[in-house]
Amino acid sequence: MDTLNIGIIGCGGIAFGKHLPALKKQEGVRLSAFCDIIPERAAKAAKEYGCEGALVCADYRELLDAKPDVICVLTPNRQHAPVTVDALEAGKHVMCEKPMAIDSAGARRMLEAARRTGRKLTIGYQNRFRPDSQYLKKCVEAGDLGEIYYARA
Repeated sequence: MDTLNIGIIGCGGIAFGKHLPALKKQEGVRLSAFCDIIPERAAKAAKEYGCEGALVCADYRELLDAKPDVICVLTPNRQHAPVTVDALEAGKHVMCEKPMAIDSAGARRMLEAARRTGRKLTIGYQNRFRPDSQYLKKCVEAGDLGEIYYARA
């Protein structure tokens, strides 16, 4: 298995509480770059989870120029779209935390950038791969539930 170099943009609560511990356990994953506007948080993340010589920076554009194959965008919501578009245009695959963007225009820019660059983009909606969610998706696609005009989650 090839090793994936992962860059983390946003080293706050969701990074330390969920993403970093989970990524650290994965085979073939190397946490090689950390960015946060508070440099001490990026340094702490690198020290606790990073590989030897991991990049630490405060400007995410510096991280995009580095080695990561995949970028995890874990910033405040208003930064999801611009950071993701920049990462895709820098040739990186992106996993962006939810919500995708703060408005449909931002989400559209993200999708267009992924299509234009041929890079993979995924949003951290964990429920999509659950068996019950997959079953409901198949039912909807098959028309088993009729026309869906309202949903609540």
